[in-house]
Parts: sequence; structure tokens; C-alpha cells
Amino acid sequence: MGLDTRGFMDGALRGFDVMERHYDREDRKTDRKDGLRIAQDQRDENDRRYNQSVERQDKLDTQSSERYTAEQARVTKLDAREDQRYKDRTQRQNRADAIAAESHKSQSDYNKVKLSQLQRQQFLTDNSVLLDAGWNKYQQTGEVDPIFEDPNVKGGAYDIMRYTPKVLTSFRNVEVNMPKVLSGELNVDSLVGDLDNIYRTNLDAVVGSKDASGKVIASTKLARVTQQADIDPKREGEQPGLVLAMEVFYADGSSGGIRPVTNNRSTGADDSVMVIPLESAMKDLTGQLSMARKVATSPYYEKLFKSKKTKEQREIGKEYRGAINDAHTEYGKAKSKLLEVSVTMDPEQAKSQQNALDVELKTRLDQIDTMYGKSASPGSDLSSVSNPASSPVKDAPYLSWANNKDKANFIDGLLDKGQDLSTVTPDMLDAAFRSVIETKKTNQVNTDAESLRQKFYQTQ
Repeated sequence: MGLDTRGFMDGALRGFDVMERHYDREDRKTDRKDGLRIAQDQRDENDRRYNQSVERQDKLDTQSSERYTAEQARVTKLDAREDQRYKDRTQRQNRADAIAAESHKSQSDYNKVKLSQLQRQQFLTDNSVLLDAGWNKYQQTGEVDPIFEDPNVKGGAYDIMRYTPKVLTSFRNVEVNMPKVLSGELNVDSLVGDLDNIYRTNLDAVVGSKDASGKVIASTKLARVTQQADIDPKREGEQPGLVLAMEVFYADGSSGGIRPVTNNRSTGADDSVMVIPLESAMKDLTGQLSMARKVATSPYYEKLFKSKKTKEQREIGKEYRGAINDAHTEYGKAKSKLLEVSVTMDPEQAKSQQNALDVELKTRLDQIDTMYGKSASPGSDLSSVSNPASSPVKDAPYLSWANNKDKANFIDGLLDKGQDLSTVTPDMLDAAFRSVIETKKTNQVNTDAESLRQKFYQTQ
């Protein structure tokens, strides 16, 4: 029987077909895996490239932002520097303009002062004959010539009305104490009060002007006199001089401090300090002292200051009371100093010095009485000392009570109202003074409260 190979071949073919399909599936799987892997690798590469691109762009953006910020900072710094330069230039220009304006004002003030001094000096020179005639007329008749009312004369050394009893007392004190100052027996500051009276017109030249603070100076007071040993080293030998320092006050009563008297009597920074050669000062004081004697020895002197029952007479009364009060104050200070050092002194020596102080006080009070016409005679000579009877006013208790400026003003106010204080005790004055002070404080509080209320309503 023959072998049938058809089934074998058919099975083989089917097996081959199965294997072919199997391998074909495996190949397709492999291809698919490879494709997926390649696609994934491509996606990863794309992602990597994209991320790198983003990072690079971010870095570029950051660098650009930093460059922009740095450029802005640089420009801002340059602008600030330029602004500062502009401000500095403006400030320098403003300072230069202010200095130039101040210098111009100071020069203008200086020119005005010099022109005024020259005009005044020229007027006095041109009218010296009339002034001498006016002085002779006063000596003979007691009449004051109208020429003494001229602004170029009024308040100066040639003005008869300038030599009030207070000024004459100051001249007398300077005449007595200046040699003691020059010898070193007294301090130069002991002349301050008297020189303030003598040079009051000069000191008041600054009144009405503004100082560095911008405030207007309302009044002045001579505060200190400094003596310099040699003001001109170029000249052989010592050339002593004086520097005056004054305290200025504003309208509200506050002090602007002590400052030296300047050549132009101004507050300008470039107005130099006035140094008075002692020789010139002595010559000036000697000349004015001679004129003061001439006025005081006139039989019409008392009438000159007592003929007008007006404000001038009240001012003279204030001057008299002030002079008496000053004498008692200085006596009290000297007595206190003596008591401090008397513990180390011999009792007889202490008593002798106490007696000397008492004699000096009595002498000065007598001189004041003479100058203000409180004695029988106005005095035959400025340097003479009379011994009048004790004045009731001189011994009144209120004089020793008024030992400061506020109390002195309080007393002057009462006397101006015609109050008789000759018998008023210090206790009564204390009570009245405290009452006035408390009333002023209450009024001030009410005024301040009202001012605050007004400001509050204005802001609503």
C-alpha cells in the first residue's frame, strides 16, 4: 500500500504557517516596542530640549531683568547725584547771595552810620559858635536854646538836657573809681552801671534792628567791660584798651544774650568789635566830665529838671529812686562780702572796714541828693560832697524792700499813681506784691485758655 504524504504536507504547511504567524507577531511586537521606545526617546529628547530652551530663556530673561534693574539703578543714582549737585549749587548760590546781601546791607548800614557821624560832626563844627552861645545863655539865664533840640545835638555830649542827675552821679562815680580801676584796686566791671548811663545813647543805636535770630532788639544793657593790655602791638609800649559787651532784650522781655559792642553798632557778622583805646576813653570821659561840671554848677540846674510837672519829672523821680536803690544794693553786696571774710580778720580791722562802708554809703546817698536837688544847694562843684539832712525818701522802708527789678517796677508804679509809701512796711508791700503776681498769673492762664479755645474753634 502506498504512503499518503498529503496529510503530512498539509500539517507541515499548517505548522509552518502557525510558526510564520508567530514569528510575524513577535516581529511586530518587537517593532512596536522599538517604535514606542523610539517615540518615547524622541519625546524625552523633545522634553529635554524644551526644558533646556525654557531654562535658557528664563536665564536670558533674568539676565535681561538684572541688566535693566542695574541700568535703572545706575540712572537713578546718576539722577540723584545730579539732583544733589543741583541742590548743592543752589544752596551755594543762595548762601553766596545771602552773604552778598548781608555784606551789602552791612556796608550800607556802615555807610549810613559813617554818613550820619560825619553829618553830625560837620553840624557840630559848623554850629560850634551857636552851641557855645547856647551854653552861655543857659549859664546866664537858665534858658535852653532851641539848637539843643536838633537831632544832631540831642542826646550827645553837647546836649544840656542829657546831663540828668543820674548821668551826673555816674560821671562822679567814674571820676572817683577810674583811678582805682587803673591801679588795680577795683575791678573794671565796677564801672559797668555808670558807663551804661553815660553811653546809653550809643548802646541804644542797635535798638530796632534785627539780630541773627531774626528778632527785633527792643532794649539793651551794658553787661561787661573787658580791659585789654595791649591793643596795638605795632606801637612801642603797652596800649591798653576797653571792650564793651552789652546784653540785648526782645519785645517779649526775653534776653538775646551778651554780645560785644561793634564799630557800627550793628548785628552784622562782618561788623568788627569796637576796641576803645584807654587814652581815647579817658579823653572822652574827661571832656564830658568837664561839661557835666559846667551844667551842674549852674544855679539853674535844679530848675532845669524840676520846672516841667510832666512825664519827664516822673522819670527823674524814678531815676532818683533807682539811684538810691542801687546804692543800697551795692552796699548790701559789699557788706555780705565783708561778713564772709571777716571771720579771718582782726575785729578792729573788720569794724574799721564796716565803718568805711557806712561812710561810703552815706557819701553816695548825699551825692545822689545833691545831684537830684534834694539838698539845699545843687552843689558848687560836681566833685564836692555836701552833708544835707537825711531825706525821708532816702530812708523809706520800701527802698530796701525793692531789691530786684520786678519789685522796683512795682514801687515805681505805685509812686506814679501818687501813693505815699513812706510809712508802708515791708510786710504790707510783700502782701500787695504777691497779690499782684497772683492776679497776673490768673489773667495769663485765662488768656491762654481763651487763645486755645479760639484755635480749637478755628480748626473745626
